[in-house]
Amino acid sequence: MLEIALILIVITSITAIQTRYLRQAVLYLGLFSMAISFVYLMYGAPDVALAEAIIGSTLSTILFIVALQKYKIYTIYYALQADELEENGQLSIHKQQLIKTLEKFCTKQELEAQIIYSTEPLEHIIAQHQYALILVEKNDVITIYAHPENYKFDSLKQFLEIEAHPRYHYEFLKVEEDIL
Repeated sequence: MLEIALILIVITSITAIQTRYLRQAVLYLGLFSMAISFVYLMYGAPDVALAEAIIGSTLSTILFIVALQKYKIYTIYYALQADELEENGQLSIHKQQLIKTLEKFCTKQELEAQIIYSTEPLEHIIAQHQYALILVEKNDVITIYAHPENYKFDSLKQFLEIEAHPRYHYEFLKVEEDIL
């Protein structure tokens, strides 16, 4: 039984480190702590096992989840061509207005907008970066690509229908795993 607990400790620790999602990592760390509590109990240290179970798996897991709930970053990549920046390195006025509209959406949703301007190709951003949205503009049509797990995408569609700038036409796409 002890060997199973030790194997579980190794598996949960590696999984917690390798996962891409913070909430899953917190859950794996809670499971890791429970396995350590069991090992302490097997070695005859019930006081340490109880302390580990209370602090490690319960209290710290709840605190991590509350902290993650309070601090939500909404990462938006704006895919630009190298020549789209003006001479002084600034974006054009209409691009800045779009960014302000997206920041307004994030504020209403209690999210912190993290805008990243990139000249990388769309496929590279999808494959290599964590994102909520990717904006690509071609001929006054803005295509908004959403991550498959983006649960705010429908709210964004509704928001942009109300707040839309008359110059823009939006196309909304959810990125699927087979797009690459």
